[in-house]
Amino acid sequence: MLEAVKKFLEVKSAYLVFGKHDVIAFAEAPTYEALSALTTNVNATLGVKSTETIIEAAE
Repeated sequence: MLEAVKKFLEVKSAYLVFGKHDVIAFAEAPTYEALSALTTNVNATLGVKSTETIIEAAE
């Protein structure tokens, strides 16, 4: 699953982690619509049961 997530162009880095989640991915998208499309595609990836999207707040 990690390698599949890393293949999305928007994903800049992804890591296996321990805890509530199995994988954490950092992605960049130019618009909310593009981010929404990415999460839809990640959710369709074999082995993915759910995702949680956290958007960086402006400083």
